[in-house]
Amino acid sequence: MSDKIIFSPGKMGDVEIPNRLIRSATYLGRADENGRTTDDLIEVYEKLALGGIGLCITGVTIIREDGAQLAKMLSNYSDDYIESLSNIAGAYHDKVNEMGNNSKIFLQIGHCGSQSTHWGYQGELISASNVENTILHKTPRSLSIEEIQEITDLFALATHRAKKAGFDGVQYHGAHGYLITQFYSPFFNKRDDIYGGSVKNRAKFAVEILEKSRKKVGDTFPITLKMNGSDKIESGLKLPEAINLARIFAEKGYDALEISSYIHEAGRTEEIISLPPETQKNLRKRNKEAYNLDYASSIKSELMKNDKTNIPVIVVGGLFRFDTIERILNETSIDFCAMCRPLLRQPNLPNIWKNGPPYPEAECIHCNLCTNEFLIKGPRSKGVRCVMKEKQEKKKRRRN
Repeated sequence: MSDKIIFSPGKMGDVEIPNRLIRSATYLGRADENGRTTDDLIEVYEKLALGGIGLCITGVTIIREDGAQLAKMLSNYSDDYIESLSNIAGAYHDKVNEMGNNSKIFLQIGHCGSQSTHWGYQGELISASNVENTILHKTPRSLSIEEIQEITDLFALATHRAKKAGFDGVQYHGAHGYLITQFYSPFFNKRDDIYGGSVKNRAKFAVEILEKSRKKVGDTFPITLKMNGSDKIESGLKLPEAINLARIFAEKGYDALEISSYIHEAGRTEEIISLPPETQKNLRKRNKEAYNLDYASSIKSELMKNDKTNIPVIVVGGLFRFDTIERILNETSIDFCAMCRPLLRQPNLPNIWKNGPPYPEAECIHCNLCTNEFLIKGPRSKGVRCVMKEKQEKKKRRRN
């Protein structure tokens, strides 16, 4: 491989991604009170389009009102929201065309299941099984098979809306304890029916979502999945089962897998260093760079054993150095590298690197002030952004 591999094209399904840098889905908390797009939200995506990222994955859009984990999340549960969503896709593609960089944008789709917060859905919680939400200290209701079928239908309808709205593909949020996680993870899933027990049964929910969505959007529209390589908790998903799940998902037709880790309950059983736990804090000090690489590499190595399952694998988590990303892409079989927090501070980081050398480290110091604010302020937050940068700029203005 060339040392310019970072800026070489790759593919997900039939769609070409112009480089190997992905903006991983990031909750922004900038929708209006009805879950619709705002000018403020569109501006964030326009900056990312101009910044040179190969693929931008939006923050999660919810398939039903009870799927909201946090305040001001985008909605995707009726055709009334197609125009709202198309405003994002249209604005993004306009900026991409202006720059001529061919960047793509995928819509993330999901349901939080029982993993709501004080700022999310306040009604009855649902899940694969009645395992307590340790944040709210509420126990969800276990879904019936009929209700599961209804929810898989809703995912398919939301996927069809994404295509109608002009997105280049979709990603389902199946990591960090969301509803898809709650079906495949043994921590949450205690069922004894066709959706519980074996790995194959626990994968069934995500597989049925895919199969129903394919009937709506066809075989050429990219459908991808974000999943855990480990739940990072003793009774949760571990790498060997994650490998088996990934194999099933690839065989059934997912076009790519993004590998992350942690469920929120893991932060309750170990020393709480980072909230949310999947966004690890102070990476440089703790030597936590690329902290999901082992999971992603192991999964990719297994998928490569069969042509039918050899789909692209994305690694996310603790990436902020050009040299590290280049080494991952050159020395492992990982196909793409994803970042979120560094691009909150520097949406133009891909262009900075493309115009190098030198290749400076991302300015983001992973202080997690961006996440702390929305966890504390909820709907009163001004939206997820680099709070540290704001503080530094305010201090500079005072000094001047």
